[in-house]
Amino acid sequence: MSLTNEVPQMSLFAPPCQRWKMACEISESSQADYIPEDQITQDAVDYLKSQDEAQYPEIYEACQIFQQDFLCRAEMEARILVGESDAEIAEHCDLSPEVVNVYEKLFFSLRHRDTPSDWLLKHTVGPPHFTGFKDHHLRQLWAWFALHGITEVLHEVIGDYFVELQNTDASGLSIYLRPGSHTHPDLQAMIADCVTPYFPPLYQWDRVFLRYYQSIQGLPISEELQTPPSQDYQTRIKVAYGVLTSGLKVTAAVWDCNLPIKESPTEEIENIFQILDLQKATRI
Repeated sequence: MSLTNEVPQMSLFAPPCQRWKMACEISESSQADYIPEDQITQDAVDYLKSQDEAQYPEIYEACQIFQQDFLCRAEMEARILVGESDAEIAEHCDLSPEVVNVYEKLFFSLRHRDTPSDWLLKHTVGPPHFTGFKDHHLRQLWAWFALHGITEVLHEVIGDYFVELQNTDASGLSIYLRPGSHTHPDLQAMIADCVTPYFPPLYQWDRVFLRYYQSIQGLPISEELQTPPSQDYQTRIKVAYGVLTSGLKVTAAVWDCNLPIKESPTEEIENIFQILDLQKATRI
């Protein structure tokens, strides 16, 4: 079999790191005669068998980023998810485009999925969206913002984090919500909502997201979105900060089954796209 640089399409059910998982399985298998279809997976197999960092520097660095699971992984995955190019991501993350390319192919292959879906939600954000984000779920939070496909919003979310990080010894989601934070109130409100479990009838995340987008773009705030986060939201932000930093327990809201069920998270994202497209059309 001749190897190709064309990366074959993965199964609809395969996780984003399927090629790395396959390389691990092959390298540990006694069936040494099995050859993957594509060159990047074969290179990963050879790297795992040889541990030759000098021959495969990009695979080695990408593997380190994936396994360490620090800020670089969180930012790179969010930027891949929002649709930035290898060169753009490399500039933001202080990496080479080659490392970003290898990372995407081996560990976070999802560029072939260009619309929000339950598969993307499962493999990028996962359970925290429904059970509540913890302080260490920064990667999942950035992925949730990236899923909305608005690069400018993701820039602000990531940029705010690094600004706040300079003013505190803490880390994690809580630095967005800490007393004295300069984070935009709408962003704080959205993060506070993410800290508590998802309850469809009470969910106003999409409206706050749209107002936040209009604010950072310097656009006139739509009339239906002009009301800023209420005092109730200020209380939610304080409570969410306590949940993240001190283990404060809150009683989960009870969903009244007689209330209408809102859309699924991916449908809400589609609604945001439609509203933004409509707003752009009216400005032309």
